Amino acid sequence: MPRQTRLLGPVCVALLACNSAIASDNLRVSGFGNVSLIKSGTENLGFKYDLTKEALYDEWSLKPGSSLGLQLNADISDQFDAVVQGVLQDRLDNDLNKTITWAFVRYKANPNLTFRVGRIATPIYMLSEYRDVGFAYLWTKPITDFYSSIPITYVDGGDITYNTQLGEGIFEATLFGGTSDVTIETIFESYEVTLSPMIGAKFTYSLEDWLFSAVAATTKVKDGEPAQTLTANIDSNPTIAAVWPESTSFSSDFMFQDTRVSYYTVGGHYESGLWNAQAELSYTDADWPFFPDLAAGYFSLGRTVNNTTYYGFASKAKTVDDLYEVAAPSTFGLSISQVAEAYQLINSNVNARFIDQETLGFGLRIDITPQMALKGQVERTWLKNDQIGGWLQTIQGLSAAAPDYIDTYSISLSFVF
Repeated sequence: MPRQTRLLGPVCVALLACNSAIASDNLRVSGFGNVSLIKSGTENLGFKYDLTKEALYDEWSLKPGSSLGLQLNADISDQFDAVVQGVLQDRLDNDLNKTITWAFVRYKANPNLTFRVGRIATPIYMLSEYRDVGFAYLWTKPITDFYSSIPITYVDGGDITYNTQLGEGIFEATLFGGTSDVTIETIFESYEVTLSPMIGAKFTYSLEDWLFSAVAATTKVKDGEPAQTLTANIDSNPTIAAVWPESTSFSSDFMFQDTRVSYYTVGGHYESGLWNAQAELSYTDADWPFFPDLAAGYFSLGRTVNNTTYYGFASKAKTVDDLYEVAAPSTFGLSISQVAEAYQLINSNVNARFIDQETLGFGLRIDITPQMALKGQVERTWLKNDQIGGWLQTIQGLSAAAPDYIDTYSISLSFVF
């Protein structure tokens, strides 16, 4: 039996028991949804809503941003409660396990100390608890430069949270750990990757209209080899290895298993009746040629007039590490078509991982009712120095000229119930 199934089973059984054993007013049902239409990408560069979804190649689509969620909250006792949340949305791997985004039991030891065990939201960014709830933020979708490279949405494990009064505000510290399975799309196909163990800490401080947060997390790749298809041709062709001996190291150099990935972020949010401001900065440290160290950030500002909020944002993502250097074959080796093609494919894939882009976006949000909002957004992303790593490429796109910029248009109807 898969580990996730063993872990989620007791939690779901607990909720079912609550449903039959506890009065109905202790069981609450709520939900949320997004109907989102997005157009982005080019013929060869695909827009990535995030790494777990199919890319958009210069087309309109409802798939990436649309979703429907349902949440059950059950009060077991004064100290115990349980939560199950499921989200239906388009994913590369859309099985029941991925659909269950939360499934945990919570124990409140006292007003300041809380324990959770089961499947919890990964608390590594400001939208952790509501990334799928479009009604909860201004934009039509999470800001791409910052969020598209974060495929981790949940952890199978648990956390411990302590909060206390500090000055005029509330300080909260959370320690979390567990395992996460993610599906990642590549130029060839999608791959399942298991991250374990994942451990981290999150600190927040809330004061009147302000919220500040800081997170540090680290994990290792337990299973999954997204570069396997890329190196398979070389490994199975003795001619390539004989003429290009440096290629024999690719299988080990490109191995994802046992790679450590660390993530650091700081953020702040201000919200009053008229103004909404939010900013986040992140740094991802990964020892893998196809995901060199990445820095990203954004600043968003909105102004509300009656039931309409006008907003704008600026964001940037940039690779801050040296790329893996692919040793070229000899002149003789390049004269052999098999070797030349293999070198071109490997080298272009590595170079295409470099990210250097900036985005400027504007939009408006109309709150139709207290539970429904209509949003529209336009944004332009400039690809600096012909770097295309922020987009999914076709094989043809690896050698095609990069555009100076790509425009993205999105319209969404978000609601809660």
